[in-house]
Amino acid sequence: MHHPIDIRNISIKCGQCGNYQTLVGFAPRDDWHVYTYECENDVCAPDVTRTLVEVPAHLDEFARRDPDWRGGGRHGEWGEAAPED
Repeated sequence: MHHPIDIRNISIKCGQCGNYQTLVGFAPRDDWHVYTYECENDVCAPDVTRTLVEVPAHLDEFARRDPDWRGGGRHGEWGEAAPED
């Protein structure tokens, strides 16, 4: 039995500064959803400490349930990724 994954229940800590990283991006890739986390400080360079978390699309509860996030769906529908700036 496969359980859904809600990215909101996952904490990502930076290996350099030890602070929690912030979710800053979402992108679908084939059968996966990729979430990007970065530090929000002046210590870490995002290109060095950026973290990518890949979630199987069929288990991704967050993308399906959050209508306000890029990629979020409404009323249980799967959303589409909005272009990132």
